[in-house]
Amino acid sequence: MRATLCLFFLALPARISFIFFQGSDLEQYLVEDELMYWKNSLSFLNTGELNKDILYERMPGIFVYYKILLGLTSKNLQSLLLVQAIIDSFNCLMIFRIASLIAPKQKFYIYGFATLSPLMIILSAQMLSETVFLFFFNFFLYFSVKASLKKNRLFFYIILSGLSLGIATSLRSVTFPLIFLSLIPLIIIFIHKKIIKLNLFIFLGTFLFSALLPISVRLINNIKIHNSYSLTSQTGIHLAYWVTPAILSEWKNINRSDAIKIINKEKNKHLFTKDPYKNDQILRSISFKVLAEVSLSKVIYSWGKGAFLNIIAPSVLLDKKIRSLPHPSYYEIADPLKWITELVSKKKYHNYLMIVLLASITSVFSILSFIMGPILLYKQNKYISYLCLLYVSYFMIITGPVLSPKYIFPILPCVFLYQAVTIIKIKDTFYYWYKKFKK
Repeated sequence: MRATLCLFFLALPARISFIFFQGSDLEQYLVEDELMYWKNSLSFLNTGELNKDILYERMPGIFVYYKILLGLTSKNLQSLLLVQAIIDSFNCLMIFRIASLIAPKQKFYIYGFATLSPLMIILSAQMLSETVFLFFFNFFLYFSVKASLKKNRLFFYIILSGLSLGIATSLRSVTFPLIFLSLIPLIIIFIHKKIIKLNLFIFLGTFLFSALLPISVRLINNIKIHNSYSLTSQTGIHLAYWVTPAILSEWKNINRSDAIKIINKEKNKHLFTKDPYKNDQILRSISFKVLAEVSLSKVIYSWGKGAFLNIIAPSVLLDKKIRSLPHPSYYEIADPLKWITELVSKKKYHNYLMIVLLASITSVFSILSFIMGPILLYKQNKYISYLCLLYVSYFMIITGPVLSPKYIFPILPCVFLYQAVTIIKIKDTFYYWYKKFKK
């Protein structure tokens, strides 16, 4: 217990300090999704109802979460973020607990990377869904690993694993397909444990029921009222106004604004309804039609490049003070080399350029850890290495070519594992050559 408290309080100071570093009047700096969550959660607290458009587009769980925090903190944003800093410190602790199960030799390195992670610290100081989502997703990972390693209390771990994933999905719909995809590794685990057929179906059914329970009301209503198995109406918007423009900008040599004009031109040919889920389907079909003009190989390349850039992109660029510095929009330019050339060529961007250059030092290690990490992990534990590869691939495929360091947030436990095995290998290699040189 004492060790647990020590680990928790090691992570907390950095997060609290960063929040106070932002200043006291935080509401004026809210932008984009933060502003949307702030306004709608306040309205939800005051009126008891959510704006219908927002309710269709986002999962209701995140607004329930912020409604509770706003009530507990008397609508004070700084106090709300301090509570979130505590939750993120628990995230670090849970990542340590997961590491203790799958990589005990590297667990303190993994915890160190989590504690000092700029991405975790910055996002915990913003009114977004990432921190609380990771909290429940970590529990899903923890109980899933427990289920795979332990023979006793298996039923208990399966229920908690499913519930944790379901609650995470009630906050962000990105893990909805994962509920069904998780059945595949579960089947492999149960077969390996030599569980008989009847128990196999019982365990799988229990996991599925537990995972779907937190989102069941939403899912049933969407099926009955909107004839849709989607949890939100956001997919079509994401495809039409983020994924497709990103790909068109790269391969048609146009900027993001012109790419959106192509989408809107196609959109004007369709008759939209008052049902957001039908409109979602229309936007999806428009996106696929426009993307059909780009070859599949080019789409796959853009997808892969986007995933790679998200992995190596410096997390500090998400900080609001850094974002407020003059800099060109990457979304408008859509080409890394042209974007860097723009930063170098114009004096007004040089402060931002210096931060990019300094922060990019960490990108070298990120690249190295994603090359060495999977190989080293495979040599240590093939089973865990396969699961990590599937885990990372899922979120990278879901994200697509849309660029932002925050999109790697769900895979951070795996990122820290890759970084830990890499840094230990570098340390051991250096020590080996140091001893050899001394002789």
